[in-house]
Amino acid sequence: MAAQKKAEKGGNFREPHDYKELETILDPLFKGEIDYLIRMIRMREIYAIELMLEPVGLTLSAWYPLTVLRVEDGMSQRELGTRLNLKDAAIGKAIDALERAGLVIREKDPDDRRKALVCLTDEGKKIARSVEKMRKKFQSAVIDGFSEQEKNLFRDLLERSYENIGKLIASQS
Repeated sequence: MAAQKKAEKGGNFREPHDYKELETILDPLFKGEIDYLIRMIRMREIYAIELMLEPVGLTLSAWYPLTVLRVEDGMSQRELGTRLNLKDAAIGKAIDALERAGLVIREKDPDDRRKALVCLTDEGKKIARSVEKMRKKFQSAVIDGFSEQEKNLFRDLLERSYENIGKLIASQS
């Protein structure tokens, strides 16, 4: 990757998906800045998920589709995209990759022949169960050392932040 090679050669440009350092030092310029912390947490989240999925040969794009299909197998591609807030092209690419990996198949909807349902294969069900274990491991790591009260507060604050950002977006439209 060009950005990673440039960074390795002493350049300071780095794409977020190329950011693979375990011992990242938070930039003191942004000390305590919430937007920066969210960005850095997201970058670490992506890297951690990529590392967990690597042994099963999957990428980040499989993480949530497999999670949804494990619980509600056999939904249309559009429904799945809507659930995950992904555009048709993005969910299509993710489903294509899962299909090539033999984890999902597309079946005709018996109620509407114009629709294809995305269904897990037996291997897909097995991998989806593994991904669920990975998600639990990741979530446990995120809240490691938190009391029950802190876990609940953290979740509530994240949800409130999500809503607050939605209000900001609405006010800008």
